[in-house]
Amino acid sequence: MSRNYYYLVAGLPDLFLDQESKDFNFERIIDDFREHLHPSDFELIEVMNLPFDNENFLNAILKRKREYSVLGRFGKEHFEDLNESIALFPKYFQQFYTKFTGKQTDEDEVSDESFDGEKIEKTPEVIFNEFFYQYITNHSNVFIKDWFTFLQNLQNILAAISCRNSNTEIIPHLVGAGSVQDALARSQAPDFGLKRDIEYIDRLLAISEISDVLDRERRIDLLKWEMVNELVVWEYFSTEFILAFMVKAQMVYRWTKLDAKVGAEMFKMLLSDLRSTYEMPKEISNK
Repeated sequence: MSRNYYYLVAGLPDLFLDQESKDFNFERIIDDFREHLHPSDFELIEVMNLPFDNENFLNAILKRKREYSVLGRFGKEHFEDLNESIALFPKYFQQFYTKFTGKQTDEDEVSDESFDGEKIEKTPEVIFNEFFYQYITNHSNVFIKDWFTFLQNLQNILAAISCRNSNTEIIPHLVGAGSVQDALARSQAPDFGLKRDIEYIDRLLAISEISDVLDRERRIDLLKWEMVNELVVWEYFSTEFILAFMVKAQMVYRWTKLDAKVGAEMFKMLLSDLRSTYEMPKEISNK
């Protein structure tokens, strides 16, 4: 049963009001949740932040000279010697590590579940994401499962659109297998035959035609924002609301780094959503 965090959610706006959006302090938010959430709920926050660990891991194993993100669960030292620390990471890290390096992990057995990267030559990033989404979309928390399923579909559709525009084979760029992937790989229809299954497909196709990169990315994130709100439409103070907040906070953090104006816009949206969260229950209770 999901826990409710009335005081924590009601106090979230105060966490930001003394700082400008350009100084959006994501680490402070994580620390605040670590202090106030039940340990099992904070573990879900760490799951939501796994993409930061994923990026750090890929940077390390592929020897990409990119900045380490402090927003993941695992410290920088864990990525400096993967041979020593690999057993500490989630299972999908270990699966990819074994496949990529040929070295066995500390576990006696590594899952031999098949994934599409086994059959088709794909980049290491795509193969890693196949392991990740196989892991995350089977999570016991419904919000996490639904959110990352949406992200997987979204990213696959964007990859297919890009491949179609560049006359590149689509299949090697798709993560995972399923009805959506099959349609993206085989359909010649403008919408890949997905209009019945993916309600936002037309909107995404229109967004993909925008030439300005930042504007295109902004509109994609606004689509994500609307989707995450749909997933918690009747949630006000629950653990799921906190998880949805984390998704939005990640987007705000990203945009404060990319574009100050858009970051400020996202920041205002975040505060507005938070205020409406505890105003709506009052309106309902007064009826």
